[in-house]
Amino acid sequence: MIPSEDRYHRLWTSIYNVLTHQRLEVSRVAKAGSRARIQYRPDSDMDVIFAVSGDPSKSNFYPKLIRVMNANFPNETVYPGRSYNVVHIDFARGGKFDLVLLSEREFDIQHGNDVEYRRNNL
Repeated sequence: MIPSEDRYHRLWTSIYNVLTHQRLEVSRVAKAGSRARIQYRPDSDMDVIFAVSGDPSKSNFYPKLIRVMNANFPNETVYPGRSYNVVHIDFARGGKFDLVLLSEREFDIQHGNDVEYRRNNL
């Protein structure tokens, strides 16, 4: 099933709310990739790029993120990508997301103008 743009927007909002309201200390969030630029194929996933206060390593932070996402999306498939560079969320009724942690500095360099959420002084 290929989800509609409206469904992607609703799912994005849900993921965004989890990232910013579950005590994960997320300091920045941005949409990225072809869906963010509206240059996508219908089966494209959406990339969610974020940074966390204190710049934890992916190997330390992703297990916590996976637990939180599984708790908030219990009927969906949440799993780490190869070489632990990304966390995937595949929604059973359509919609795929890649969550990517960057350092705050990397985030500001790569996505400083595309930011959906910025929180300083955590």
